[in-house]
Amino acid sequence: MSISADSHLASQAMNGRGTSSPRFGSRRGASVERDSVLVGSLFSSPASIVISNVVGIMVMLISWQWTGDSVFYTLSCLTIVVLIGRIATLVRYRLACHEGEDRRAVRRWDIEFQIGATLFAGLQGCCCFHAIAHQTLPAVQLLNVIAAIAFSSGYVARNAGRPKYVIVQVLCLCVPLIMALEFSNQPYYRSIAVFIVLYMVTNFVIVLSLNRNLRALADATSVAEEKEASSRKHAEQAHLALRSMTHGLVTFDDELSLELQNDRHGELFGIKGDPSARSLDGMLTAAVRSRRLSRSDATLIRQDVARTLRQKIMSVRELAAPGGKTLLVHVEPTEASGVLIVTEDISERKQTQQKIETLARTDPLTGLANRHELDRMLESIGPGFREGIGSVAILYIDLDDFKTVNDSLGHGTGDKVLVAIAERIRSAFRVSDFLARFGGDEFVAIIPSADGETGLAAADRLMQALAPPVIVGDRKFQISASIGIAVGPSHGPDGTSLMTAADLALYESKSSGKSRACLFRPEMAASFRRRTELEGEMREGLAAGQFELAYQPIVEITSGKVVAVEALLRWNHPSMGRVSPAEFIPIAERSDLISDLGEWVFARAAADARRLPAGVSISVNVSPMQFRQPGRLVAAIRAIMEREKVSPGRLEVEVTESVLIDDSRQTLETMAELRAMGLRFSLDDFGTGYASIGYLATYSFDKVKIDRSFASVIGDNDAARSVVELVQHLADRIGFTVVAEGLEDDAQVKAIAATGIPLAQGYFFSKPEAIETLVARLATAGTLTVS
Repeated sequence: MSISADSHLASQAMNGRGTSSPRFGSRRGASVERDSVLVGSLFSSPASIVISNVVGIMVMLISWQWTGDSVFYTLSCLTIVVLIGRIATLVRYRLACHEGEDRRAVRRWDIEFQIGATLFAGLQGCCCFHAIAHQTLPAVQLLNVIAAIAFSSGYVARNAGRPKYVIVQVLCLCVPLIMALEFSNQPYYRSIAVFIVLYMVTNFVIVLSLNRNLRALADATSVAEEKEASSRKHAEQAHLALRSMTHGLVTFDDELSLELQNDRHGELFGIKGDPSARSLDGMLTAAVRSRRLSRSDATLIRQDVARTLRQKIMSVRELAAPGGKTLLVHVEPTEASGVLIVTEDISERKQTQQKIETLARTDPLTGLANRHELDRMLESIGPGFREGIGSVAILYIDLDDFKTVNDSLGHGTGDKVLVAIAERIRSAFRVSDFLARFGGDEFVAIIPSADGETGLAAADRLMQALAPPVIVGDRKFQISASIGIAVGPSHGPDGTSLMTAADLALYESKSSGKSRACLFRPEMAASFRRRTELEGEMREGLAAGQFELAYQPIVEITSGKVVAVEALLRWNHPSMGRVSPAEFIPIAERSDLISDLGEWVFARAAADARRLPAGVSISVNVSPMQFRQPGRLVAAIRAIMEREKVSPGRLEVEVTESVLIDDSRQTLETMAELRAMGLRFSLDDFGTGYASIGYLATYSFDKVKIDRSFASVIGDNDAARSVVELVQHLADRIGFTVVAEGLEDDAQVKAIAATGIPLAQGYFFSKPEAIETLVARLATAGTLTVS
């Protein structure tokens, strides 16, 4: 029995298991086969090739015999060599096996044949040219013209499989003949040349027409062979497809008697080999008996079959079988007024879909909702407000300094810490609250029916949950978080605007010291706009030359001699006037603009260093953000030094303590590269941050600057004096120089000098000033002393 040809599902099933090659592959294979046939036509008549070549040699020898001209003899010898080569090619082709030959091999035979044929045509053309141009014997001229025309016709007939080569051979043969006729002194020869041209064009048209016919014949032969092979295998393929189908397939005639079923259908319905399943009712009864279908499912299938027979439409039904399987049953009409039922076991697919849906909504590491699910939740907030939902609080949670965990211990440890943090976040919120992982160390909590107080209370619970250290293996991690809170609809009419408000509140939390929660206030938006505007203005200002450097001297306390200057960046805005570095530097550090600014400062300082006396160096501040792009920092400084041709000893890289705690290994490597270029290093603001005495030995600074806070109290504070004396003592032992910053009066200078610190900087000596003013003052004084 056979399946109806118009059965869509059956056709799909059989085609899916067929063995035919993809259409592109078939076209490619047919193309190679056609080329093989066409190249084979070139070698199909070896006798005609040999005879024509021998005739050509005889024409040359007869011409030599009649004229005694040795040129004809030489050409005949060359043609004999070509003939021997062509015979060798013919023999090798005849002996070779060409079945399954690839495109490269076919191309090789093609080219080898054409080389021999073209050489013969060229030699024959030379013979014709010499006979017309250099001989006057009519018999020789007539013999060569007749031979040329005969050979041209032979090319068209024998080599039509490759028309472009025929054209080349005809041109090699006839062009010399036409040239000889054109430039000869014989009357009427030019007219003959015209006829030769017409003859060539006619040959070209004929060979192209013959080639089209040959190609069509080769294609038709290939198609016929494919169809024949397909017809031979069709029955076997259909049988194989039915046996190997993963779907169950059964057909019934118009009286619902069984026509055909495959093994898979019998397995799915538990009726394999059951003689009672010879009709639709018998099959369904047997399936119920074997507990593969429930009675209600069998009734539904009967109803689908009845509707299909009556309305000639397809139906699809998903059934939950008693054994826990899920079956998808397709019922559709056949051409013979019967019915086709295709059944698929989709149990694994359903399970996979459920897993995929879970994965699509869940962060695989923490088990919280992921970014996609968060976006979906945020999209629902706006419509929720319009439908009367009261309020919602969004908490934007960012772990403080979590990057150091990943950088120092690797992402594997960092992931374990994140899993533990996620569990603590869960414990701080209610089951009804929505929790999502927004990014690497960022989380979002959405609390329905909540106001600002509720949000702050939830943030406080989270802070308490995060307070105990996280233990991973034998390590303890103290992880805190900064939280930004926004409440809708007062802080925004939809999820997107609320997330923006929460982000601004988070920024405020980070800026005000971290490990705290901030509730959004409208002025935060204004502050954000101010920062955004300043960032844009800075980019324009850098391009427009609004930035400049001021230099503050560093002097020897005992002599007042200027030994160095510190470069300080200033921004002269055309409308806002002087913008404080305390305002624009932090903004630049939150974008890539800090690298552009830093490189400009270094280049300007390098150029100005050449204007200062030889004993004065320039100290240039480098932001910690620049050290996070070590490749760019080192390459930029190297390029600046080479361009400005300034001695590295004239420049000093000044860093703050925060550089030392970001990534100590990377910082050490970067400093080593810069030291190798001859640059020196200075540690700024020592004593106010995280730096310990151990850093002074680890990083080998050339200069350490004591923070200005010590200068203001050193006269009255014994503890401050002891710290300064200890640093100076270490400087004497380790080998660096100490600079006291922020000295503003004579009492501070004397107190610092009493500790043994040699260098100082501050308004007592000089305010920051332009390079022109500084250079002029030093030149006027005649020495390096500040007056």
